[in-house]
This record gives sequence, C-alpha cells and structure tokens, in this order.
Amino acid sequence: MLDCGLFQGPRELRELNWKPLPIAMSDVHNIVLTHAHLDHTGYLPKLVKQGFAGQIYCNASTHEVASFILRDSAKIQEEDAEDANKHHYSRHSPALPLYNSDDVEQTLGLFRVIGRDREKKLPDDISFRYYNAGHILGSNFVRVRKHLEVDREVSVLFSGDLGRDKPIYLNPKVAPPAADFLVCESTYGDRVHHAIDPMTEFLEVVRRVIHEKAVLLIPAFAVDRAQEIIYCLNAFMRDGEIPEIRTFVDSPMATGVTAIYEKYCDEHTMTEDEMNEPDQNPLSFPSLSFVRTHGESKALNYLQGPAIIISASGMASGGRVMHHLRNRLPDPRTIVLFTGFQAEGTLGRDLIEGADGVSIHGVRVPVKAKVEKLNSFSGHADQNELLEWMRQMPSPPKRVFLTHGEQTARVAFKAKIEAELGWDVHLPRIGETIDLIALSEQLASKYSESV
Repeated sequence: MLDCGLFQGPRELRELNWKPLPIAMSDVHNIVLTHAHLDHTGYLPKLVKQGFAGQIYCNASTHEVASFILRDSAKIQEEDAEDANKHHYSRHSPALPLYNSDDVEQTLGLFRVIGRDREKKLPDDISFRYYNAGHILGSNFVRVRKHLEVDREVSVLFSGDLGRDKPIYLNPKVAPPAADFLVCESTYGDRVHHAIDPMTEFLEVVRRVIHEKAVLLIPAFAVDRAQEIIYCLNAFMRDGEIPEIRTFVDSPMATGVTAIYEKYCDEHTMTEDEMNEPDQNPLSFPSLSFVRTHGESKALNYLQGPAIIISASGMASGGRVMHHLRNRLPDPRTIVLFTGFQAEGTLGRDLIEGADGVSIHGVRVPVKAKVEKLNSFSGHADQNELLEWMRQMPSPPKRVFLTHGEQTARVAFKAKIEAELGWDVHLPRIGETIDLIALSEQLASKYSESV
C-alpha cells in the first residue's frame, strides 16, 4: 500500500474515514509512505485498529514528523469528541474519536526507516526506492517495481506530493526515473501560481499589519509552512525590512517539528552551523515565542496588535487555530491570512470564498475580519511545474493516473498532458481496481500491432 491518509473536505468524504477499507487487512503486508502529512498518513492508526500488523516504511525525517502529526491528530480528535459531548453539537451520541493515542503508539511501533540511497526489497519480488520530492521535510516520490522474470518487470512511479521548482529553503525535487506507469498528484493541475516571489508578497502583508496595528492570524500547516513563515519573518527583521514584531507559534506540533530541522540539514539549505547558533538560526528571532500550554494559548485572546499568531491547522479543519478564529473573526482589526491550498468543504475554503458567517464548534461566528490568501507560498507544484517534471522522465509512461486533486483540476490537467505530451491519461474512480501487469501486457500487444 502506498500512503494511507485521512479523507478531508466535504462531509461525504470525511465520512469515508469511518468506513472499513474494501480489502482484508491480511492482504496488506507492507505500507510505503511518501511523506508525513495527515492526508498521507492519518488513517494509519485506524488501519492498525482494524488489524494491520505489517511494516510501515518511511525515511528518518518522515518518521519523526509523522510521530508529531499522528500524536497531534489523536489528541485533537479526543479533545474534539470531549468538547462535542460537553456542548452537545455532534450528530452522534456519544461523539467518539476515529482513533486514540494508544492506537497511535501501536502504529508508530510498526515504522521502519529506510533512506533514499538504496532499493528496498520486499516479499513477492517487489522492491521500491525513494527520491526527493521537495514538498516538505522528508518528502519523496517512489518507484515500485514488480519483478516478473529475468529482464522483465512492471514499474509504477508514485508522485506523492511534488514541491515547487524553487522552494524557500528545501532542496528541490529531483528528476524522475523511467517507469511503466505514473500515478501523479494534480492538486494544482488546473492553474499556475503567481510569478511574484512569496517573500515579497508576504512582506507587503506584514508591513500593512504593522501600519494598521492589526493582529495577523495565519492558519498554517504545522510542517514546513509554519517554518517557512518563521524563516521569512527572520529575514525581514534581519535585513531591516520591518521592525521586530511579536510573533506567537501556537501549535504544539509546529513547535516540535521546528526543533528537528537542525537534525536534517541534508534536506534543506540551512546549514548546521546556522541552526546551532541562536543569533544565526533562520528559524528563530528574539520576538518569537512558542506557545506551549492551553493557558498561554487562551491569553492570546487579549493580544493587541501589531502582532502575529501562527496556528494549525492550515485549512482551519481542527487544532488551536479554531479557537483563535472563533475569537478573532468578529474583529475587523484582524487579518486572517491563508498561505496554502484550501480543500473543498473546509472552513478555510469557506472563508476565502467570502463567507460572512461560519460555524465553529457549533456556534455561528460572524466574519468581520479581513480574509486574504497568498498563492505564492504553495508547497505544491503548479500545472507548468508538474508538466516540466514529467518531461524529465527518460521515456513516456504507458499510462498516467491522475489522483490527489479535485475533479476540475484533474480534468483540466488530463487535457493539458494529452495536448502537450501526447500521453495516455486516466482519471481513476474511488474503489476502481486496475491490474497493472495485465494492462502492461495489453498495451505492449497493442503497440506491437500498431507497429
């Protein structure tokens, strides 16, 4: 199994998290993870709860980041269920978490670490290898090979999530190897990111916050996006672009993840010397505070601007940011800034589409704050960057399967690939099964006949 994430977005998708997988757990022996994000790892504890007891493979940094993400996911679910039962806003009685902290610890015991420098052999003549995807710390795309007989195999290249051509500090994604089939993400398959430099775009917002003495609330993904924001603010103050501004990171996970960057300097452009020197660390500055307790988090309700609060989750789909939004959305002196993709059906999507009121924890909250979005910060490759990455494959794949994107994005990207590359593209349906060995033989036969 490649990745095992939570469904996010509209209710009909989220409800799929509560349904058992349409396969027996005894049929799954190994899971290979591309990276740690919740939509790629968040279902793992549920899978273990249903009986999975095999190996879960990832690299070292993904292992550490996933530990934070999964523990945080369980804690949020437990707290949300407790809150829903206390205030009676759930449709279920009692409200229950999808999984709990004990399930997560059992899951983490199944993790096995492997690097990018070698091919890992698995049973049934299957092997896989990781390649840097440049999306978040530890992210990979992966080629899986099924060895059929001497000099004969079927291979699948699974993109996971692909990063930008020029990340803020991560090492950029590498060129893909050859493969028979490509399973590719299409998050931004229907659009091209703004050409403006993300730091320039962000600087304009921060200067406005200082001028207006506003509070800037940034719902941010705790892995990489929170650190990118800290990195930019550090650079602005270091270079004299802005005066010091009080900045609070209110996310236990973002706090923990920020501390591990110094362990994996081979993943990014920040040097070990910089990371170990407080006055030079790009992920630290004097006016930066990491909020650790609930009491410190609640005290931010009374914070006056100019100031910045960075809090997870990035799509406003859970976590401490929900409490800040409930408190700050009715205040016109607040600027809410989204810096990443907002999936359909999330609170973040509702806000950037101009909702004048939203429901948070069962309470209707009016939206008087300014809501803005920066597109240049995205950690996902856009349409042009995805196409350019595909062009680097040594030879065209026999078929491309587009996943991980809303339907409009998938349809648009399919048309673009067919028009510009002339490749065969398929849009898989949920629950669809495709025998790649049979398909490979079928396409090879079809090609021979046409020749």
